[in-house]
Amino acid sequence: MPPPDTARKGGPPREGLLLGYSAVLALSAGFVNAVALLILALPVGNLTAITTQLGMDTAHPWLYESHVLVAILLGFLAGAAVAGAVLAPTQALAGPRHAVVLMAEAALLVLAAAGVEETPVKAQIAALGIEQTAVQALFAAAALGLQNGMTSSFRGMAIRTTHFTGTVTDLGLMLGRSRQDGIQKWKATILVTTLLLFLGGGIAGIVFGARLGGYSLLIPAATCAAVAAANVVHSRARSGEPAAEAAETVPA
Repeated sequence: MPPPDTARKGGPPREGLLLGYSAVLALSAGFVNAVALLILALPVGNLTAITTQLGMDTAHPWLYESHVLVAILLGFLAGAAVAGAVLAPTQALAGPRHAVVLMAEAALLVLAAAGVEETPVKAQIAALGIEQTAVQALFAAAALGLQNGMTSSFRGMAIRTTHFTGTVTDLGLMLGRSRQDGIQKWKATILVTTLLLFLGGGIAGIVFGARLGGYSLLIPAATCAAVAAANVVHSRARSGEPAAEAAETVPA
């Protein structure tokens, strides 16, 4: 029986797994980013905007809250680093290691929701002498850093699910080269789906965030937990395939 993180020969095609990840996780990231903008007035998945604002704050400190910006930057970096460390030994698109990353993301989103809404959590943060907004931003940014680190580590096609400068650039290059090289339809489908569902997640995030406040972050947390469970099921099914194939080859 091969190790659980080896590439799967049967089951859904690689393109199908990539599309599934990009669709669900882009929707979730758009949701989180919209709620962050609604509650914190800052994005937690767009580091270009954050570093720009941090530079502006250096010149004019009254414009932004530097400690919140730094928390987002460091949180996203830490999340991506953890994803890289966890997933470094595997080349698979799905498996138990991916489930660990997704469950960690779900836990961070729950903590961010608790920091926004739960009075005991707020009191504990205040007792530590830490700015509450910075802690919430740190958790949310680390969650998206984990997610983006995971999807960016896919072999063959890195997918960004939390920001879309690269995605739009890839689509533009694909269109510009189409007369000479043609268009890889499955790649174009993944890129367009990711972009559209991120937009859809932003719409949903504003709608639910306005009604539920920070508790709305429990929705993407549950989504990440569900995808993590699907990874575990996928891994177990994949591990059982060689035994089933061997049984089929045994003569009656």
